[in-house]
Amino acid sequence: MLDRGFVDADGTKRRVVPGGSKISHHGRMPEMTMSTTTLLALLKRQKYEFFSGVPCSHFADLFQRVSMDSDIMSVPAASEGSALSFAVGAALAGRRSVVALQNSGLGNIINPLTSLVQVNCIPTLLLISVRGHVDEPEDEPQHRIMGASTHALLDQLAIPWSEFDGTPHGFMAALVKAEEAFKRSLSFAVLVRKGQLSAGVGVAINGEQQADNYPLNVGDALEIISEALRPTDLVVSTTGFISRELFRLSDRPGNFYMQGSLGHCSAVAAGVALAHPSRRVVALDGDGAVLMHMGVLSTIGHASPRNFLHIVLDNEGYVSTGGQQSTSATSSLEAVAVACGYRAVRRCVTRAELSDAAARSLLAEGPHFLLCKVNQSHSHSLPRVTSRYTPEENKEAFQLALNQPRTFRLQAVPASGAR
Repeated sequence: MLDRGFVDADGTKRRVVPGGSKISHHGRMPEMTMSTTTLLALLKRQKYEFFSGVPCSHFADLFQRVSMDSDIMSVPAASEGSALSFAVGAALAGRRSVVALQNSGLGNIINPLTSLVQVNCIPTLLLISVRGHVDEPEDEPQHRIMGASTHALLDQLAIPWSEFDGTPHGFMAALVKAEEAFKRSLSFAVLVRKGQLSAGVGVAINGEQQADNYPLNVGDALEIISEALRPTDLVVSTTGFISRELFRLSDRPGNFYMQGSLGHCSAVAAGVALAHPSRRVVALDGDGAVLMHMGVLSTIGHASPRNFLHIVLDNEGYVSTGGQQSTSATSSLEAVAVACGYRAVRRCVTRAELSDAAARSLLAEGPHFLLCKVNQSHSHSLPRVTSRYTPEENKEAFQLALNQPRTFRLQAVPASGAR
């Protein structure tokens, strides 16, 4: 019988070492790959009927493929906690559910896991992509801590788990172990490594399929915004391609590039603005990030930092993880900002609209919200911020720029709605 993750999907036994980590007797996982088509077929064989989650690049085209599968109901959730809650609701209604997430998202589901799933004995299958695995030291630094803690965290939460071996047989073995866990009212986690899932046949997931929808891409928008910035302006950019594009186009000491922590860029930037009212602060955000923690818009509207500009580059997808669709296409984020109390709100599509809105917003009293619709095309060779700075070095450079004594004058403007 499975005992809290001590056995891998292929039956390999693990031994406990000091500190609680587990080391496989065969070391690094075998380099095997299974298609998402096969994964879904195996899930359906085990009667899974509901799917939700937050995308990760390790899952390739899984989210698009499941959205096209008529045998599985799917919901693209804005956060991991919401995905798990959707799955619990579906389970209460009699549908067997699976939740897909990156291991960084484990932090977002601890509360519903413990106070909803476990208390009410509603077990769920967790499909977890593992970034920062101890066997993959080359991964980005924001994944290092959670990568080293994933096994121990699942053990601490009494959630049995298996490391996927990249084969259909191994995945089916994990699903059989999940059945054993479900009988004991326990959720079960299958841990997926980089390269173990490949795209299925017949589904195009390249984000450039939407490249013609809007004239500007993220790089175009950031060039326009950078031209409007003064050297003393401070910028906090969200994780993913937005930070990497900003780093490519306009690297400067006053840029703080978020590494990980999806959804928290605007709160960090607003915190800087409130603590340093003499400096202009710009949050460069994305639609997926805003959707993940939309409640922060209400907090920013309430705190009302007058030196704050919130720019959202909305490409209606999670491009850095494979182009999976977000739900922003059916939402009006600028209307939400109006309702939350931002002083002025603008919606932009063209170069002229963005140039005018950025210039005006940077001169006037905020908080401002500027939504720019962009397409999903990017440079094919985006550098990573970590190719030049460690996260700590970036922090130190930003703090030096922040503490230079600078002041600026804002023009008071009446509050306005979305335009």
